This record gives sequence, structure tokens and C-alpha cells, in this order.
Amino acid sequence: MPRKVPKIQDVPTPATPLRVVGDIHLCDEEPLVVDGFLVWLAAQEGTGGTVVLLGDVFEMWVAREMQHDPLPKRVLAAIQRVAAAGTEVVYMLGNRDSAFDGADGVDLTLWPDPVRTQLGEQAVVFSHGDQLCTADYGYQAMRRIFYGPAREWLRRMPERTKRWLGEGLRNVSQKETSKKPRYAMGIDYGEALRWMEAYGADAIVAGHVHTGVHHRHAGPPEREILVLKDWERGGSVITWDGGRLIQTAVS
Repeated sequence: MPRKVPKIQDVPTPATPLRVVGDIHLCDEEPLVVDGFLVWLAAQEGTGGTVVLLGDVFEMWVAREMQHDPLPKRVLAAIQRVAAAGTEVVYMLGNRDSAFDGADGVDLTLWPDPVRTQLGEQAVVFSHGDQLCTADYGYQAMRRIFYGPAREWLRRMPERTKRWLGEGLRNVSQKETSKKPRYAMGIDYGEALRWMEAYGADAIVAGHVHTGVHHRHAGPPEREILVLKDWERGGSVITWDGGRLIQTAVS
């Protein structure tokens, strides 16, 4: 039986210029990534439009109390400066920060995964991307558990237990990822095309797999898949200013 496509939510067209980044994986072990992201955020102040954070902004986020930790506190303050200067900041959850539900005093719009919007003549789907990695059977099985029956149980855990569990899962994930074949960790382009057909979409913008590719399907109909590059390897930003979607290196 064919896999069901996820339920999709329509959102208003974001204000331009639109900038999309993700897979930043902010953590104390990567100070250069943290500094680079804070510099990039500072450059967005006063530019208007919309900044979309497409998941895995933090390497680990398991409890709202983490907003008071030194690193998240710095980053959230920088995000708020962007928002206060007139740019809408949108946050979509990734697999590493799936427990993020906003922060006190930070003006964020939270998007579910996936969403669809209209960018000019294109209907575009935004997704963190992990649901498109259909060959990663172990991860998909785990995702069904953590995003399904266990989700509410995990929410009610004490903060200390959440942190302990999060660190454990992070270590397991790093070890397992090193063992997996490359094909298992990539986006299933056939599945992405199936999503677009089901949603009547012309393009998908995703992250999660860190490839930084812009895949064009000649069609008919012509469709596009843009995948963000992770910030440990320099990062990328996908932009839209009323024309076509463009992906460039972070500058």
C-alpha cells in the first residue's frame, strides 16, 4: 500500500525578501558555527521581509527551560533583534529541535511540517525534510514512535530527564549515522515528486540531509527540489525576491 503523504497546511505568502536557512546545529562544540550564524543574523536586521529557520537550528532542544542556557539565550536574543527590526521570523521544527515551542519574549511564527505557500507563480512546499528520507527505515520507525504515541509522555517528563534522554539519543544518532549507507540518508526524490503531485506544488524546499543541491525535474510538469546545506560545512541560504528560488552559499 502506498505511503500516505503528510497532511499539509497552507500559509500566507511570506513577505519579500524571503531567506531560508536551516541545519545550523548550534552547540557549544561548534563555536565557529555559532559565531557565523550570529553574524548572519545581525546582517538580517532592518532588511524586512521574512527569515525562515527550517529546523535543526539547535543541535538539541528538549525543553523550554533551555531558553535560559547561555548559548540559546544569545541566539534567541539575536533572533528577537531581527524580529524587532521589522523582519518576520518563522521557525519550523527539525528532528533535533522537535520540542521547540517558542521562547519567552521572542516574536516567532511557528510552522508545522509541511506547509504550502504561493511564491509568485509557483506553489512551494516547505519541509524540514526528514520525512522524505524513506530508505532510512530505522529512523522512520523511531520517528513514528516519538512523533506519535510517545510524544505527550515525553512532554510530561521532568526537564532533567529530558536533557539526559536527549543527550543519549544524540550520541546514538551520531554513531548510527556513521554506519548507514549513503543512499539511506538521502532524500527520496520519487517521494518528493509524489508529494508535489499530491499537493499541486511546483517546488519543495527542504533540509535535513545537508547536500545543498538544487534538483530540477524536467517533467512535464517541471518541478524543483532545493535542499539546504548544513552550517558545519559552510551553510547555504535559499532566497526569493519575487522571481525564482535561488540557493547560494552563506556570505
